[in-house]
Amino acid sequence: MKIKTFIKNTAYVIVTILSICLVAMTMLTALAAEATEPTALECEQAHIQWIAEHGQYQPNLTEPAKQEAMEYTNIKQKELDDERKKDL
Repeated sequence: MKIKTFIKNTAYVIVTILSICLVAMTMLTALAAEATEPTALECEQAHIQWIAEHGQYQPNLTEPAKQEAMEYTNIKQKELDDERKKDL
């Protein structure tokens, strides 16, 4: 009879510990998932701050070259975003 009680108590302790671990992992996952993408305003503010600190990256670009660079950057950013979505 003492063995049954011991096994029941041990099982109860193990289940309790596993439940606490599950709750902790769920909370940590929720905290990690709360990270949000920057808004357009935040991106623009970061861009303005970067230029203020470092100057214009290539001020001598012609307008067509600037447009080409922006198109390339947008394509690469989309590829990075798509990869990030796959990883989630």
